[in-house]
Amino acid sequence: MNIKYREEKKKFHLSERQRAILIGTILGDGNLIKRGQNCRLFIKHSASQSGLAKWKRKEFDGIIKMKLNFFEQLVKGKNYKFCQFATLTHSEFNEYHKIFYPKKKKIIPREIDKILRSSLSLAVWIMDDGARDNTGMTIQTHSFSFQGVNYLRRCLKKNFGILTNVRRNKNKHIIYIPKSQIEKLYFLVKKDLLFEYKYKFPLNP
Repeated sequence: MNIKYREEKKKFHLSERQRAILIGTILGDGNLIKRGQNCRLFIKHSASQSGLAKWKRKEFDGIIKMKLNFFEQLVKGKNYKFCQFATLTHSEFNEYHKIFYPKKKKIIPREIDKILRSSLSLAVWIMDDGARDNTGMTIQTHSFSFQGVNYLRRCLKKNFGILTNVRRNKNKHIIYIPKSQIEKLYFLVKKDLLFEYKYKFPLNP
């Protein structure tokens, strides 16, 4: 790493807004990858979500040197278009790696209710993994254990007053937010939703 990057790293500290976005991103499509002593944030979206990727890149601009990269990837015999970027490695990301990757694989910690407290984090998570489901919404938590999903559900109830159910999907467990909770959820996150992601809510904002 050249001197210029070292100087920029010295100046970088996660703001409260960046921490909130980081938490929502880790719950969704983002990953923290350890390289040497420190970690970097890696974000990969489908090309159709490039607007969200560009927004995240701008939010972390002070610790990024990589341009948003567009590419095709073969998935189960079919080509799909993606976009991705990664931050520089930095010690500011390390505490979150310890929390969410205690044994290298991403998990939901028991104390998630002490971490997922911001409506901005919730908005980012929904933009990443929320999906309209008739009159309700699902959050695609396939990569987490049943216990982890229930930690998240408990957090949503405790910190945001959102009541949820759990569903089986592709032999995994996902969170279902019923119609009765949608309006409450929307008004919690609407100020932070990018306009093109309001379609995930089964109502007319």
